[in-house]
Amino acid sequence: MSEQHHKSAFGRLMGPLNSSFGQPRGSLGRLAGWIMARENVRVNRLVVEMLGIGIDDRVLEIGCGPGVALADAAGRASRGFVAGVDPSAVMVAQAKRRCRKAIAAGRAEVRLAPAAALPYAEGTFTRAFSVNALPHWPSAQEGFAELRRVLRPEARVVIALRKQRQSRGVDPHAHGATQEEVAALRETLEHLGFTGVDSQEHELGRETLVTILGATPLSGYRCRTGP
Repeated sequence: MSEQHHKSAFGRLMGPLNSSFGQPRGSLGRLAGWIMARENVRVNRLVVEMLGIGIDDRVLEIGCGPGVALADAAGRASRGFVAGVDPSAVMVAQAKRRCRKAIAAGRAEVRLAPAAALPYAEGTFTRAFSVNALPHWPSAQEGFAELRRVLRPEARVVIALRKQRQSRGVDPHAHGATQEEVAALRETLEHLGFTGVDSQEHELGRETLVTILGATPLSGYRCRTGP
């Protein structure tokens, strides 16, 4: 079998599973959750550490997946509260199981919700993050606007996503955001009033991770209009 034919066959086999990472459901969705929990441990730990979570912080994860990072955040915010939202019922169930002790103690919850309709009041959280979920949001603009709404002043945000590598092939770890797309995401955050917006790149073997950082201002903000 030629290398090209092998890659094509592999792509056909992996296609249904890869699609399950965006909206996990059924048995393939449960398998996707298991894979995410194993493969993203290093990425999740990196992002949670970048947040600088204190014991009293209130933390939100958008697109919490199987709940690995959420459980880590709950352990750090030992006197605070953590919440995870995900549009997949399969992921919500897995995250609830993984965070069951914190949930039983009233320090955590996981809810079925999309990024553009967060089920929380204004000014609820002091920290927020998202790991490899943004590419699956219907609208980055709407998701960031909702994120801004539920954050308190001086809240810290970390958005993580893969960067596109030149040699993409069939490896999903090589697919991701271009430099232009990262710049557009940073501009969207700034337009919505986030301050200190910056991005960093992290080489993690098979993938390059981009983290976009920002914070909410000390007091009220006004969303800029026009160019």
